[in-house]
Amino acid sequence: MVVVAVVALAIAAVLVLVLPRASIAWSGEPPRGHLVLAGETLWEIAVALDPDADTRAVVDRLRRINHLPSVELTPGQFLLLD
Repeated sequence: MVVVAVVALAIAAVLVLVLPRASIAWSGEPPRGHLVLAGETLWEIAVALDPDADTRAVVDRLRRINHLPSVELTPGQFLLLD
């Protein structure tokens, strides 16, 4: 379990370093991201991302753009927010 968390954090760190440099692939700003902390839920992230929106719709959008099969998250997981 610890090895999985360390690997996930390493991948997230690489993405944080690489994504801003790869902005040529996007027409504007690179997508925003979020590194999941222990105990966080997709619902909480959705509320924080857009508190005025229908949270169910934001959760569905986050699941779709991150290709998540469920709402279950893993600490160290990197989520695209845009």
